[in-house]
Amino acid sequence: RRIVIGVLLTMVLAALDQVMVATALPTIAADLGDVDSMPWVVTANLLSGTAVTPLYGKLSDIYGRRTMILIATGIYAVGSLACALAPSMLMLILARALQGAGGGGLMPLVQTIIGDVASPRDRARYQAFTSSTFIVSTVGGPVLGGVIAEHLHWSWIFWSNLPLCALAFLLTHNVLRQ
Repeated sequence: RRIVIGVLLTMVLAALDQVMVATALPTIAADLGDVDSMPWVVTANLLSGTAVTPLYGKLSDIYGRRTMILIATGIYAVGSLACALAPSMLMLILARALQGAGGGGLMPLVQTIIGDVASPRDRARYQAFTSSTFIVSTVGGPVLGGVIAEHLHWSWIFWSNLPLCALAFLLTHNVLRQ
């Protein structure tokens, strides 16, 4: 259970971030003064995440799931920090690409780790946990992103990732063996 909680937290990071950013994107673009580049904020993240996903799979076979999920979480955290500090739309786009390079490993590694630690008979139940996590993130993310963009500064969407990354890193580090 501790392993599942730790890896599900990493999944929440990636799932929640996508929908929060999409909701706040008009506010972000207006604040940074570049509405024309707005689609690249999402596209850069998705492109880099898609490109690195197979690499995480292969590298996790070589170096271990634990090592690769910790690396992915660390890259994601650095990308989130860069996003929060971005002074321009170009810097935000580049930071989102970096964040995507970490996020591209989070969801597939979570699925792989659950497959490794759960018996075949129990996998369906654990997959239900991952699906529920995704559903909660998809429903709650736009609301949370809108509230943050409306009442706080949009950068708090990315600042809020940092404590979650730290907690996910610690939980994953402490409970996974390989």
